[in-house]
Amino acid sequence: MVIAVEKGLKSLKEQLESMGYECFYIGENRVADAIIYKDKDNQPYFEVNKSSITNALSSYGASAHGALLINAGNKSIDEIVNILTRRTYSPLL
Repeated sequence: MVIAVEKGLKSLKEQLESMGYECFYIGENRVADAIIYKDKDNQPYFEVNKSSITNALSSYGASAHGALLINAGNKSIDEIVNILTRRTYSPLL
């Protein structure tokens, strides 16, 4: 799983990388499966996958998939990893 992380969440990025996740900072123009942010007013996550989705649609004729958005505010690393593993915030009933 590839994860885009908001700048300023360096410790979280390093923890995820130590667990085997591939991480990069938002703004590096790469494709991510999940986006972790904290500053909800800035909304930098809109830039992740933006150009890649357009390229995927035109090059392959396939539907592009979205990325899981995770607000890291008030969440422990264990909670974030659980969300990444399940790809959802809560179980579907």
